[in-house]
Order: sequence, then C-alpha cells, then structure tokens
Amino acid sequence: MSTLLRSAALLLCAGMMNAQASEAVKKWDFNIGAMYEIENVEGQGDDKDGLYEPSVWFNATYDAWTVSVAMYQEGPVDYSSMTRGTYFDRPEFELRYRFIGSDDFTLGLTGGFRNYGYHFKDEHGAKDGSANMQRYKIQPDWDLKLSDNWRFNGWFAMYQFANDLEKTGYSDSRVETETGVTWTINKTFSFKTNYYLERGFNIDGGRNNGEFSTQEIRAYLPIAMGQTTLTPYTRIGLDRWSNWDWQDDPEREGHDFNRLGMLYAYDFANGLSMTLEYAYEWQNHDEGKNDRFHYAGVGVNYAF
Repeated sequence: MSTLLRSAALLLCAGMMNAQASEAVKKWDFNIGAMYEIENVEGQGDDKDGLYEPSVWFNATYDAWTVSVAMYQEGPVDYSSMTRGTYFDRPEFELRYRFIGSDDFTLGLTGGFRNYGYHFKDEHGAKDGSANMQRYKIQPDWDLKLSDNWRFNGWFAMYQFANDLEKTGYSDSRVETETGVTWTINKTFSFKTNYYLERGFNIDGGRNNGEFSTQEIRAYLPIAMGQTTLTPYTRIGLDRWSNWDWQDDPEREGHDFNRLGMLYAYDFANGLSMTLEYAYEWQNHDEGKNDRFHYAGVGVNYAF
C-alpha cells in the first residue's frame, strides 16, 4: 500500500506552499490536477495481478486555511476477472489550518474524510455485492528550520475506519507518518532522509483482520536544473508483516522489500507543472513466491 496516499501527499504539499505564499498578500490560491498510477507484478501472466490508482483533485488556500477535495479509484485488481474491482467513486474532503507559518517554523493540522466504495465480482466476473466504508483522519504537519542548510519536517496521520470492515478486510484503526531531515547542499543539490511507518491495528479487541506494519527508510536526492527537477530515491525496508488472510491463516506473514525509483518534474513557469515517475521494487515473502513490482505514475497540476 505504498502509493495509496500519494495524491493526498501532493495535496498537502501544494497547500503548504500556497499557504506560505499567501502570507504577504491575503488572496485565494488554487490548484487543480490529476494523476494516474499503476503497479504491476512481474511474471504474473496467469492472474495479471496489479494496482491502479487514477485520481483528480482541487484545493483552495486563503491565508491560513486550505480546503481540498479529491476523487480516487484505488485498490488491487485481477485484470483477467476483476474479482475485486472498484469504480471511480472514492471522494475525499480535507480542511487544513496553519497555526504557525514562517520560514523558521510551520505547523499545520488537517482533518479529513474519505469514502471507500467497493464493487465485488465473483470468479466468473458477475456482480457479487458491494461495500461502503468510511475513513476519518487527523494529521498534524511541521517544518522546522534547524540551520541555513538543515530542516526537520514531516507529518503524522491518524485514521479511524468504519462500516463494512468484514467485507473489505480493513482494520478499524491506522497510523501513518513520514518524517526526517533535509540537507540543502547548494542551489542544485539537496539530500533528504525520512523514516516512514504505516501500521494498521484494531482497537476492538475481538477483531484481528487487516492488521499490518510497514517500516522504511526513505532517501531522496533532488537535483534542481532550472525548470527541471530529477529526484532519484530509494526505499529500504526495515520491517513488514501482514495478516490480510486472517480468515484462512491467522499467522502474520513477513516480507523483505526494497525499492529504487526516479521522479522527473517539470515546471512550465506558467502555473502548469507535470511529473513522471518509475520505480522497481522487490519483495521476498515468508510464504509463497517472491514478487517483483514495476511502478509508474504520471501527474499534472495547474496553480492559479
């Protein structure tokens, strides 16, 4: 689930930049954009397992407030039979308030709501019911200047899930965070190292479905060349386990994983910007075969 909140993260980053830009003159700033992401499992010619995530978003910032709306379609898919298909029907609403905003320190708080719609199909491709689940979010974010060349920033999201959890297999609670330091070497090069954690758990002691844990070190090396920015990056897996198959096998399955990727971003200097991304990830499982993933994403954003 490494890419599920990528569009939400873009929304937050855009909101933070707009909020800082609006300090001098209080005015409305807007962003509208779209992204399409795919992740395919290498060598899965029989069942064609993969992941697809189209999304569109719009946000508006005025002074310390940012309002964001988005629409997603995300989730695993069997391309041959669509046994767990979804439609483009996952709306999200977020409201962020910037309590402190300066070059030395920024502190914000976001509250959000997302609806998950599932439309199941059986092994023959016929309709086999649906599910409608909600997710509530509280997320502080921060950016602290340590020196002229060093900054400490990140975010910490807390989620609560409700309705149809037995159908979707989700746990009722989750936390997710990415935080670390950025070293600005010069105008061209910088280096960022983050710790990432995503943990699904159940507050209800009578449930154990959908629990998982992912811990990573994420390192980025942005290279700014005028209107172009190239960012090679890596994700080094520290620990990952899950029990998504809790109905048949309650034991947690461990995974060893790593990723290498490249993000290309271009700013057209007229409000329009775009991104292209490719990454290769390998996973070794305690149970079953090992997997190799190819991730690709393309995004476009217009600020006005």
